[in-house]
Amino acid sequence: PTTQATAAEPADGDSHDSPAVGVDHLVLTAEDMPEFGWEAVPAADVSGGLDVLEGFAESVRVDPEHCADVNQEEWLDQAEPGTMAIQAGQFEGTSYAVAVTTATDDLPGRADQVESCPVMTITFPMGDDELTTEARNTLLDLDAPAGVEEFAAVAQENSVDMMGQQLLSGSVIITGVVRGIGVSVTAAGTEGPVTEEARDTAMGVFDAQVEKIRSA
Repeated sequence: PTTQATAAEPADGDSHDSPAVGVDHLVLTAEDMPEFGWEAVPAADVSGGLDVLEGFAESVRVDPEHCADVNQEEWLDQAEPGTMAIQAGQFEGTSYAVAVTTATDDLPGRADQVESCPVMTITFPMGDDELTTEARNTLLDLDAPAGVEEFAAVAQENSVDMMGQQLLSGSVIITGVVRGIGVSVTAAGTEGPVTEEARDTAMGVFDAQVEKIRSA
């Protein structure tokens, strides 16, 4: 699915009257988009995974240092039980994840963060050695759907030299806030940068997720 997203002013009261239902009822599911085969990521896995990420982040060096927040998963510190719901799926060989959360403190200013970190190096331990990857961040020229605040669409391309071979991977992360609910859609490619088709598909997922929250 692709999308033609258009920017529009939020309707009166639309951006801050949070839905009366919980995040588990707001996130997209297989009923909404069966072609992705969405499956819920259990809350225990989310919190456990975030604990691992948080511990992992402590052993990672990012240069420049102020870019560390760009590289870490959004909402790391605020993922309390009941504040986030995540669904994971696949479409035409690309992995996607969609998350909704009531913890939105990290989203304002994300576009500015990305613009200040066009290139960064990330060094992390691997056994007795270290591995360094170079990440290039680019803001994508995509329009926010109606009613979405703090919108940012970011493409990240990663390259790492491993045993004399350069391995490429990439992701697209689209974030925003609608009716006080944070939305994040990620498309991840393992064989090079995310394609334009996959990027458009991710934007289509973001649109669908926003519309579900707007209609709740």
